[in-house]
Amino acid sequence: MFLPLVPGQEAAKASFRRVLERGRLSHAYLLAGPDAGTTRLFARELSKAFHCARGTACGACVSCAAVEHGNHPSVHAYGPAEGKAVIEIDTIRALCERTHYRSEELVVAVLERADLMTEPAANALLKTLEEPPGSAALLLTAQSTGSLLPTIVSRCHRVYLPRAAASQAAVPPPVGELLEDLASPGFFAREDPRSRLLRTFPDEEGSRNVLRRLLDILLEDWRASLPGLGGSALDGALRRIGAFLELRQDVERNVNPDLVLERLIRTVRHGV
Repeated sequence: MFLPLVPGQEAAKASFRRVLERGRLSHAYLLAGPDAGTTRLFARELSKAFHCARGTACGACVSCAAVEHGNHPSVHAYGPAEGKAVIEIDTIRALCERTHYRSEELVVAVLERADLMTEPAANALLKTLEEPPGSAALLLTAQSTGSLLPTIVSRCHRVYLPRAAASQAAVPPPVGELLEDLASPGFFAREDPRSRLLRTFPDEEGSRNVLRRLLDILLEDWRASLPGLGGSALDGALRRIGAFLELRQDVERNVNPDLVLERLIRTVRHGV
């Protein structure tokens, strides 16, 4: 199966599968869609597929594991610097420099939320798009193309990733009870959070597996709610999905489970 960890998006997946089969990869792609979490996930899994031993983003080979953990030598991710709401020119300069390194492997540069670039940053990226290096592929993600320079949009192969359809899955009752407890005042005085998690998922071994399972359930449930939301409620749901996706990635990057749990509880209680 191609990009097995990406739910839905069958048209986009089929298109990229054909591109890889024919060896006709373009130098730049713009992955646009209303859900920043979906575009981020698609870019990451596509980066895996470019280097995957099976060409599918199987998740089991050495290359896929390296991309998942953020240490693949030929896959690099860029976005707003910590504490910044925009992408500044220094970030784009670093991206452009990286793509011009000589490499026997395809160099993949992922620019998350390209629609947050400042004007100088966008102009710096445009120069690389106008004279693309032969051994690099740029993956830009954006929630819309309206705030991007038209010249950038025109120089990218555009792929639209629509919002996923509603899921029929619901949060299991034990998980619902856990979430209510986590959000209730005085919880920490009554119980140890890690012990409570382990009791909720007795068939899982270890805090990391429990967190992975819980976050997958939360992501599926919040994605299922999106079609019925609008306005500020939709914005809040998208932010929360983004936070859960980041926590899910932290689990795979071997971040201390206690730190992930602390952030998860904060997100459940207060949102993003």
